[in-house]
Amino acid sequence: MKSRNALIACTATAALVLSACGGSGDAEGVTSFDIAVSNASEPYSIPWLVGKDQGFFEKRGVTIGEIVPGKGGGTTVRNMLSGDLPIADVGFTSVLESSEAGTPLTVVGGATQSVYGLDFYTLDSNTDVQTIEDVRNWAYTNPQSVTQALSFILPEVAGVTQKIQRTSSGGVGEGVALLEAGDVDVAVVPPSVVAKTDKFRVVVSSADYLKKFQQSVITTTPEFAERNPETVKAVVAGYADAVEFIREKPGKAAQLYADYIDIDVESATSIVEKAIEYDNWGAGFDAEAIEQAVEAQRIAMDRTDLEFCDLFQNTFLPGNVRSTLPTECE
Repeated sequence: MKSRNALIACTATAALVLSACGGSGDAEGVTSFDIAVSNASEPYSIPWLVGKDQGFFEKRGVTIGEIVPGKGGGTTVRNMLSGDLPIADVGFTSVLESSEAGTPLTVVGGATQSVYGLDFYTLDSNTDVQTIEDVRNWAYTNPQSVTQALSFILPEVAGVTQKIQRTSSGGVGEGVALLEAGDVDVAVVPPSVVAKTDKFRVVVSSADYLKKFQQSVITTTPEFAERNPETVKAVVAGYADAVEFIREKPGKAAQLYADYIDIDVESATSIVEKAIEYDNWGAGFDAEAIEQAVEAQRIAMDRTDLEFCDLFQNTFLPGNVRSTLPTECE
């Protein structure tokens, strides 16, 4: 891992107070910080790696130090709020649930907008589980996570009717451990793990059922966004540049990713190329992806009145990115 270029050295004094050098999260002029990223060993991290390597953030006056990994769900939100991390690439469903719980967050940019990397696997030796119809115990990572929402919407879209028990594993690695112990039928096994072994077999390919899905978003607190608009704009614009770079030079992006998670370049190249094929990243908002994620969360929470439009602020988006919001937000 690369050492951090700059750190925020102050101590957080409350769960909902973000720290910056010399003051709280609403301080002005914050241009140097670490970034929280859900499951940073997975493709979520690639635009951030590219942006840092190519200087897309620094040329706009912002220094991003370390990529601080989360375990998905509300854990990454909590990392952001209590760990001196003013901006995060965090699961959209956890932002929705945190907002419902009264935690103020602002979505300032898109990030991961497909279901690539969120397929559900079983052990190859488990001959009893072949298709989604065979799943009785479904592992997801953490409450409020995208994987929890998918465990509800995928069976519904597939039209299966069997009773399904859902198990929170506590993280991707923990889900793999549950699979290996025979305690669950399926769990998410990420591309970085699949690339290293052939002992898992895909049972539910999420893309077979969902073309678009807002996995993660670039988010911050309303206070930080209000007091540091140019910093937020610089981060989103740097991310947009990185996405374009990945499309133009996937080999370079793959090399950075291979070095970051210690896999061979050939496997990393396959991951990057598949992500591009799925149109996995985008700095702008994607109405279809957002609608699908909101619907999944409504199913998971068993409610129809989930509010989300006020979360999105398009004033921080660069002018050259595609961006659409759901009709109900217009």
